[in-house]
Amino acid sequence: MRIAVLAFALTGTAFGGIINPLAVDPSLFNVTTFTTGLRFPTGIQAFADGSIDVLTNPGYYSAPGVVQAFTAAGGTGTPVYTSPATGFLTGTTSVGRYMAVGNDPYVNGNNTITLLQPGATSGSPMTTVATLNMSYSLPWDHNTIGVAARPTPGVAGSYDLIVNVGSKYDAVATPSGDPVTLTGTGFSSFIPTDLKADSLYLIRLDETGAQPAVTAVQQVATGIRNVYGMGFDAGGNFYFSDNAIDALPDGSTPVPGNEPPQADELNFISAADFANGTPPDFGYPNCYIQYSYGGVPGVPVGSGCTQPLLAFQPITDSAGTHELEGPTTLAFAPSSFPGIFNNGVFVGFVGDESPNDESGLAFYNFATHEYVHFIESLNPDIGPIIGIASTSNALFVSEVSTGTVYEITAAAPEPRTLLPALLGMVAILCLRRRQ
Repeated sequence: MRIAVLAFALTGTAFGGIINPLAVDPSLFNVTTFTTGLRFPTGIQAFADGSIDVLTNPGYYSAPGVVQAFTAAGGTGTPVYTSPATGFLTGTTSVGRYMAVGNDPYVNGNNTITLLQPGATSGSPMTTVATLNMSYSLPWDHNTIGVAARPTPGVAGSYDLIVNVGSKYDAVATPSGDPVTLTGTGFSSFIPTDLKADSLYLIRLDETGAQPAVTAVQQVATGIRNVYGMGFDAGGNFYFSDNAIDALPDGSTPVPGNEPPQADELNFISAADFANGTPPDFGYPNCYIQYSYGGVPGVPVGSGCTQPLLAFQPITDSAGTHELEGPTTLAFAPSSFPGIFNNGVFVGFVGDESPNDESGLAFYNFATHEYVHFIESLNPDIGPIIGIASTSNALFVSEVSTGTVYEITAAAPEPRTLLPALLGMVAILCLRRRQ
């Protein structure tokens, strides 16, 4: 999957029930339209004060992307940043006192991650502080930028920005002689680095000075294909989704129904193991879980890799068999959500066909290790979902076909014990946009 497949999703739909009643009791939740009519909303950054920033793309890939700030539901939004270059704004995250925004120009291979300084208020213009440039040799199949961040453990004023370097090909490992060159501008110090493809990297930022400084660049995972969604939970554990191989190399046995040979993945690195020791190998392209469809068993292929926490397989219920394919961003469950839905992670799916028979929203429960289709595929009101974000009491979901951002809250918020409350305070401090 790459985001360019979304071009088919421009048909409009009418708002209706979006929660899957066969897996979730819709009466447990309130669903409201936070805003609508946006052009290709992708990343969302949600803040503790109830405001959100949404990455929008008025011309798809033919015009600069725009960050729109919303102080409350129902507003029209205020443009607070316009990319200086044509391209598709992708991932976003708060990283210390900055906001990181990815940009994929598609045509020239010079992808960027811009560090923005938020203004005094939610609707104030953002200022460009520094820019990371990732130079790909085109054609390159998986150069869409996702980002995540955490405070550097034990180092005050330092933050770790995590970025993906996807595979050049669909089902073949990227040659070692084809690196992605990392450069930067606006930093007080910088370490130019050749990044290996099929990997995740940590870029350490010292924010104690007037300008940020890059103090380390470290590979933290290998054997990945096309990661976009990623994030740290309150305990420092790292989760990321990986888009599966679309088709096996020429000469391989065909897969029934023209389905992918590999299941999309949700992967995990514990807080103790993250950026500590040899980077874990997640197996691309030879070690994975088969996609279970048309009689193909969902069993492991290959060995010696770190297997996924979850392989996203089709779900069969009383309405038939449903698929979610092409994972995008992820967000951890709001602590106020009811019952089993307040301890896990939500993952958006873009799909890869028209109509939207593979797009929706999945939920994985950390305690039961099960997943459900929270928003089912083939819902006539939902097209590709790219941006999702959460606070302690709300989940925000952006749907591309109508440019709608939905806000989902608990109809009766779950009582919070002392420990979740403390963890929620930590999460809020990490997400504050103004320090």
